[in-house]
Amino acid sequence: MMMQYARQYEQTQVVTSSGVQLVVLLYDAAIQSMEMARRDIQERNVREKARHLGRAIAIIGELNSVLDLEQGGEIARSLRRLYDYMLMELVEANARNNERKLEGPLRCLSTLREAWREVASQQQPRLVGTR
Repeated sequence: MMMQYARQYEQTQVVTSSGVQLVVLLYDAAIQSMEMARRDIQERNVREKARHLGRAIAIIGELNSVLDLEQGGEIARSLRRLYDYMLMELVEANARNNERKLEGPLRCLSTLREAWREVASQQQPRLVGTR
């Protein structure tokens, strides 16, 4: 029952989020999946490791595919290079059961998440005092 409420909350959060907030949610989900995959590698749970890494790869792949290189300029090109690097590392982590391959992508995503969180917080509507 509690899990059902958590899923409903999660769905509501996605539906009511701005584009920037959605990026933060996607980063959160990818980071969570990688952390779970790290645990799975340590526990030698190959099936769950592959599932969690597959989820992280799908999220980063989607973020990569929606980049607008024309409009985004150098920032979009830099993100493309970072996403490509992360995808290669995740594939290696999966193929070799190497949890150390997750460290770089986790650092990158955590740094990016904090930057996007800052942008999201600046977009929050500010209350203006009344007379």
